[in-house]
Amino acid sequence: MKTTGDTSTIIVFLVYLIAVLAIGIWAYKKNTDMGDFAIGGRRLGTFVTTLSAKATDSSQWVFFGLPGAFYISGMNNVWLIIGLTLGFYLSWKFIAGKLRTYSAETKDWHEGGATESVTLPGFFANRFRHDSLRWVTAIFIIIFYVIYLGSAFIATGVIFSQIFGTSVTTGTIVGAIVVMVYSSLGGYLASSYTDVVQGFIMFFSLLILSVVAIVKVGGVGGFIGAITEQNSDLGSPFAGVELIDGSWTTTSSVSFIAIISSLAWAVGYFGSPHILARFMGMRKAESAKNGARLGVFLSITLLGFAGVIGFAAIALFGPNLGNPEDAYMNLVSELMPSWMAGIFLAGVLSAVMSTADSQLVVASTTLTEDFYRAFINRKAPDKVLIWLSRIAVGFCTLVGIIVALRGGTILDLVGYAWAGFGASFGPVLLAALYSKKSTWFGALLSIIAGGSTVIIYRQLDTIGLYELVPGFAAGLIALWIGNRFGPRAKPEVVEHFESVFAK
Repeated sequence: MKTTGDTSTIIVFLVYLIAVLAIGIWAYKKNTDMGDFAIGGRRLGTFVTTLSAKATDSSQWVFFGLPGAFYISGMNNVWLIIGLTLGFYLSWKFIAGKLRTYSAETKDWHEGGATESVTLPGFFANRFRHDSLRWVTAIFIIIFYVIYLGSAFIATGVIFSQIFGTSVTTGTIVGAIVVMVYSSLGGYLASSYTDVVQGFIMFFSLLILSVVAIVKVGGVGGFIGAITEQNSDLGSPFAGVELIDGSWTTTSSVSFIAIISSLAWAVGYFGSPHILARFMGMRKAESAKNGARLGVFLSITLLGFAGVIGFAAIALFGPNLGNPEDAYMNLVSELMPSWMAGIFLAGVLSAVMSTADSQLVVASTTLTEDFYRAFINRKAPDKVLIWLSRIAVGFCTLVGIIVALRGGTILDLVGYAWAGFGASFGPVLLAALYSKKSTWFGALLSIIAGGSTVIIYRQLDTIGLYELVPGFAAGLIALWIGNRFGPRAKPEVVEHFESVFAK
């Protein structure tokens, strides 16, 4: 590709990398305790929180997986965009404000209320006052983050190999190290503020490339005509189109199962720790109202542009694109001058980093806060915990690299992890925020049932139903069984719930 080894592209790209590392060094000085490292001391405003949450959510799959899906099968992927937009809105509407309030008011009961809940496992354990929830939640977080990080590092390998002419393996390792360095230095603050920079780059790179591609093929009319020429059903959300043997073939109508599977991505937001950490780190609960509005706009535009790019690849390359997930990269190479290519490729790396950094911070603080401090050294000073978290970032990076080098498609790995988070923690979080009578036993059964169902169902599925659907259902059923037949909610837990939301 023409961007490989180009001097101007490399310079622009290196400037971007230096900028994010500088933010990491700046944020390093702001971290004085675990609350700072894990959730930024709860001092970020609405705009930063919302843009960070959306950038974190809009990971590498928005540049690779989603355009690739539109390239392969067209408009029937719009159901996925609808599901994700709906889920992002509902999470801001019904979870963000309540979680911000409750997590700040829910202290570690072992220490007489001296320590706030700064991680999802810590919140569950403190909310229900049972330590089993801490380690079970932490285990499932680590399992699914390993998968998610693998998808992120696959993308870094592709980007670095294109820009610097390295092998994908070398690019994977180098890109992962860059993310590891600034995440370990600055924690949540570095992650959030780099997400703002990365969010702008992502938005405008997707927007500009979409517009340039449409102009290239003769405007909107030419764009639609070029796609219709390949197969008129590519523009239908109800047509089952597949790229088979070098041509797009309509095989059937979109099944009810496929639509439900796409819409089900919505509930993944209810359990994704890297999104929930943004809600916990807001300056005030009232930020949720404006965050919901801004979030919907960002979701529709970012995901919509990704779909346009998939269609643009159809219009410009026909069925000749070797790897559908390279649609964005090939359009940049084809349409952009070399000096601008660095900016647009930085847009891809922005998507990767904005998710990987958040995942590394959440995973590392989970290892430190919810394993080391909770079960090994409860009196560990914050300075020691922060440094242990930085070491844990390195460990999680290493495991993520190993997963990435094993291979797999980006969208498939993201979907697997997303299902795991939503099914494991979504039902429990909703119960924790809205049901004062929910019990620790019901929560424990729900996490185990939801997460395990996703893992098992993925190996057995024969009908094409997204594993998040049976996983979330299993979590809800297990929650009801545990609440109904297990130990009753502790009186002090009920009283605390009532006192928090009576304010």
